[in-house]
Amino acid sequence: MLNGATLALLYCGVAGAASAFSALAFYAASPHCRWPRLRRAGRLGRQIGLVAAATSLWLWMGQLGLATGLCVTLAGWMLTALVLPYLAAWTRPEREARR
Repeated sequence: MLNGATLALLYCGVAGAASAFSALAFYAASPHCRWPRLRRAGRLGRQIGLVAAATSLWLWMGQLGLATGLCVTLAGWMLTALVLPYLAAWTRPEREARR
């Protein structure tokens, strides 16, 4: 059986992963997505991103409270959304897709 600290850490890990997945889904649905394979899979990106964002918000708010949960969700989401274009530029996927 899991104790309280382990369960809280598990909730926070799932909430952080859901926030990052939400940002990835929104990036896949955007016209600025530089990964061709992700862009093809991104048709449902907005709907999946919305569900993942709501799940992340719900988990963070349940763990930390209303205001802090909202801030942590948005901070994780924005950090991931900031890193994704740089990661895509670093891997140069469009050059590999042309070959």
